[in-house]
Amino acid sequence: MPRNMIYADHNATTPPLPAVVAAMTEALSGEWGNPGSKQHAFGRRALARIDAARGEVAALLGARAEEIVFTSGATEACNLAVLGLGERLLATRPRFVTCATEHPAILEPLKRLGEAGAEIVELPVDGQGRLDPARLDAALDARTGLLALMLANNETGVLHDVAAAAALARARGVLTVCDATQALGKVAVDVAALGVDALACTGHKVYGPQGCGALWLRRGLGLSPLLHGGGQERNLRPGTHNLPGIAGFAAACVAARSELAVRSAHLAGLTALLERRVRALISGVVVQGGEAPRIPGTSMFTVPGLPPGWLGTQSEIAVSGGSTCSGGHGSYVLRAMGWGPAEAGNSVRVGLGLASSADDVEAIAQSLARGAAALRRTAAG
Repeated sequence: MPRNMIYADHNATTPPLPAVVAAMTEALSGEWGNPGSKQHAFGRRALARIDAARGEVAALLGARAEEIVFTSGATEACNLAVLGLGERLLATRPRFVTCATEHPAILEPLKRLGEAGAEIVELPVDGQGRLDPARLDAALDARTGLLALMLANNETGVLHDVAAAAALARARGVLTVCDATQALGKVAVDVAALGVDALACTGHKVYGPQGCGALWLRRGLGLSPLLHGGGQERNLRPGTHNLPGIAGFAAACVAARSELAVRSAHLAGLTALLERRVRALISGVVVQGGEAPRIPGTSMFTVPGLPPGWLGTQSEIAVSGGSTCSGGHGSYVLRAMGWGPAEAGNSVRVGLGLASSADDVEAIAQSLARGAAALRRTAAG
């Protein structure tokens, strides 16, 4: 990492905790057996570690251990849920409803189902990134089989009322898939309280390792696997387990469960300070979703009319222009919220984390302000 650069892109990925690194190192050095080799002690010890990890991930979600399916990350978990459930619903209830600001890991599998004959309904959001409950209610008709709605947006941090949406869906016999990737470890994520049928998450957004995630699937609910070739994960996700990754993910979940209130308060305080300072330093700046409920730690800033290149001026801080999965074409989330290509492609997302401090926040605000001022001077000169 460049000397003295401040990391503020925690929405993209979080640095693994020391406890996570220790758990992964132990798994690599002392528990490296194949969990499928139950005939000897090496395999049985590895399997026991997998089972223990499953319990820790479940505990963070308020779930049962047997409801957790380990995957390579949230993208695979979302694909498994949407395609695995959607393919079974195509013949009977082929209308699938989602939101325009969902992550591509939801939108792209739905597009594939649309190519297979499903009717895909993408509901719009307002200027704050909020979904209209009345429009959602009207969309859930008798032909609807699936609702896909994220808990917290990956670019703006805006929270959807998933519990209310899932209740509407359940009353009509509609299944609900929830992408909780950005919310996990920042706010409480309880599958029973949300009332959903499937929920995706990943380790590297909660100070765990990259390459390991999970799908929570309501007990008794069947779906079609994406992969074939083994009996692992109840035949839903075949392949040799990523034992070090799973061990690290479990350690991250243990820490998140014990520290949730402290983490949330820390991030909320820093987010309020950051947005207050940015508003004071940059005239006309917009905090995207600023009037909506949001997860702590996420701030997306737009300066209407600012010459392009704001992100390129930020050599002292590690921030982003939005989702790492947007393909580099500007924020699709902001476009869905009504912003044009210029502003959607010239906004900055700041993702604060556990190690962020008030001094970091001040440095971030000053850096954003210097960049905006430089662009304005260039345009004026």
